[in-house]
Amino acid sequence: MRWDRPTDVVRRLADAVAWLVLAARARAADAGGQGLVEYGLILSLSALFAVVVLVFFGGTLSAVLQAVGNAIDSAT
Repeated sequence: MRWDRPTDVVRRLADAVAWLVLAARARAADAGGQGLVEYGLILSLSALFAVVVLVFFGGTLSAVLQAVGNAIDSAT
């Protein structure tokens, strides 16, 4: 898998979410299943948000971090 291709990352993330949902449904028979589903949804949505932010703002974030690194180098 290449991390520079957003479609590959999103596809893997969708597969992980599908697996979490299936695992949560299998454990939904007991009372703890609802908590597992909620944590799985929170985790998957957080990961999806992070991927989207990095895809859209990755270049800008890289430029900002490069500027901070250059400022630190010039200060020492």
